[in-house]
Amino acid sequence: MPAPVADRVRGDRPARWPRRLDEVPLWAKVVAVYLGLRLVTWLLMAQAAEQQEWFPGVTGPREGEIDLALSWDAQWYQRIVDGGYPDTLPVGEDGRVQQNPWAFYPVFPYAIRFVSALTGADFATVAPLLALLAGLGAAVVMARLLVETLPARSELVALAGVAVWAACPVAPVLQMAYTESFSMLLLVTFLLLLVRERWWGAAAAALLLGLTRPIALPLVVVVVVAIWMRWRVRAERPVETPERLAILGTFVATGLSGILWTTIAALGTGRRDAYPSTMTAWRGEASINVLEPWQQTISWALEYRQSVFVLPALGIVVPVALALLMLVPRVAGGVDLRLRVWSAAYALYLLAVVDGHTSIFRYLIPLFPLAVLLVGGHRERPRLLGLRTTFWVVAGVVGQVGWIWWLVIFVPPSDYPP
Repeated sequence: MPAPVADRVRGDRPARWPRRLDEVPLWAKVVAVYLGLRLVTWLLMAQAAEQQEWFPGVTGPREGEIDLALSWDAQWYQRIVDGGYPDTLPVGEDGRVQQNPWAFYPVFPYAIRFVSALTGADFATVAPLLALLAGLGAAVVMARLLVETLPARSELVALAGVAVWAACPVAPVLQMAYTESFSMLLLVTFLLLLVRERWWGAAAAALLLGLTRPIALPLVVVVVVAIWMRWRVRAERPVETPERLAILGTFVATGLSGILWTTIAALGTGRRDAYPSTMTAWRGEASINVLEPWQQTISWALEYRQSVFVLPALGIVVPVALALLMLVPRVAGGVDLRLRVWSAAYALYLLAVVDGHTSIFRYLIPLFPLAVLLVGGHRERPRLLGLRTTFWVVAGVVGQVGWIWWLVIFVPPSDYPP
């Protein structure tokens, strides 16, 4: 006797639903997961905004219109959108350069200005929306990059890696008026083009990245590794003259991208030290000394054991250790070497040149290959993928609560930056 229709439909569901999900394109799954996580973040930030006091120059454009997506550095980007960059650097009574817009790279604010001119929409509307869309684009490209570079070649594993990255404690910055989402889009695009050996495209992405955030210099190491990997297979795939020129062009463009904004700042102000002098204004020091800020922060963490020192110290020590661990073949040998080298080079770059303060957590967002390690994507057959992904996504959202309430909410008259 045949089973009732309802029973047959109910019995088919377990097999039918996974089959239907498999038919959904990867980009659509990424869009759904990413926007779902951004909605969770928006709810958290809306709740936090109710506890934020208005403070001029930090918490939003006008009193009574507090929007955490427009706070902190977003105010500097609005100043650039409205007035561009100054021809001369402001100098205090002590003769030292003061804080000014040259510390902030131009791609994001000029993209805002362009879209605002086209649509007539204001900064408060355009800036967070562009950041959200760029972050979404970064997630889609990242998923494709992971599919092509992870040992499992699995869309599910790639989606898990993207989900953990998009849920990380500092992920709210991807929908704030900050440059992180733009730089992530260009970074993963650069890496994907490099993996595919689209050398001229990678060169263009590197130059744009050099005008978006100061993260281009570690990419030189990645390019060297990519060239070495290509040279190793020259017997099977000869390197013809056009490709040699393209490889050289990529190497040169990536190197130039690391000094591009520094050069533009010097030409724009007539001071060769315009950019480094501007950056020292945020540090409160006369010069930038390699490694010294982190040595100081770590020593203070050990001596005073206060969260404002301990957490930033952990924020650099742990990622550097994990990134270096990824270079060990027995640990993460399944992950493409270019991604592993990027993680190690960027982590060491942060340790060498970045100030030892609370913004370090936000600077860690380009270390997306670590998300692959957390979900087990470095293995050909990841174990407990669903459980690992769920755990790290939940942990990331909990971390967002801590990051927003500790650093994004500004407590007048002065506070630690996100």
